Amino acid sequence: MPETPLGAFLRARRARLAPAEAGLPAAGRRRTPGLRREEVAARAGISADYYARLEQGRQRVPTGPVLDGLAEALHLSGPERAYLHRLAVRRDRTTPPATGPSTGPSTDPAVPAATLALLETLDAAPAFVTGPTFDLLAWNRPAALLLAGPERRPPHERNLLWQVFCCPYRDRSPGNTAADRSIGADLVASLRAQHADRPRDRNLLALVGRLSTASPEFAALWDHHRAAPPGPGRLHVRHPALDTAVLDYTVLPLPEEGRHVFAFLAPPDSPTRRAFAAARGSTGTAPALDDATG
Repeated sequence: MPETPLGAFLRARRARLAPAEAGLPAAGRRRTPGLRREEVAARAGISADYYARLEQGRQRVPTGPVLDGLAEALHLSGPERAYLHRLAVRRDRTTPPATGPSTGPSTDPAVPAATLALLETLDAAPAFVTGPTFDLLAWNRPAALLLAGPERRPPHERNLLWQVFCCPYRDRSPGNTAADRSIGADLVASLRAQHADRPRDRNLLALVGRLSTASPEFAALWDHHRAAPPGPGRLHVRHPALDTAVLDYTVLPLPEEGRHVFAFLAPPDSPTRRAFAAARGSTGTAPALDDATG
């Protein structure tokens, strides 16, 4: 049978849970990393055959208590537990394709005026709005400096995932796509968390396929099946106009589903902050995202 998103998630999380983390002895030879199917089943209080059918996509939608038991057995976080439930409920459903990446300018009319006003209020710091697949929908002038002039990019490059995984400078920043606590890992986890109920969305599948082909780092992180909402972190950049290599950022959810504001802060009274303030009156020359840690 074809692989299901639920089965792929269970298998990936099982493979990444060390026996010691589950309170099991690590002694003995194991043919595969992580836990065995029967170990997960025992911890979840279900039969090994039932669990195997879940992984193989041969079992109907499991009950809530079974899913909660699996979440405990696999040490899932709160967002991953919610993701598991959403996968199970929607595993047999199809959804209409979403719209493709935005091709509008930095004042995209789809972004409410109040949100655009917020970006202008943050005019001394880079801030931009992303959509459900991290398309760049709107940005202020300091963000145009930071993101190398997104208004001049073709539509498929006007995307934060592209900026992290596919920009020409990505090889200089291995921390940017590290498996743990990096901006790349967080973005990929958020992409999964936001789209648990859209496993057959053609636009999402096309984006994942395009990024997987262009970036082995993205493909590896997508296969981790981690799920979490976007959150704050630290971004490292290199640019002659910016004296600091580290920018803290925060992420604010917007009322529209799947949309967020990313806002970056330079150290107070630093040349970097002054460079961003100066960008309010000019477009300038921008760096690419260079290195990041969560």
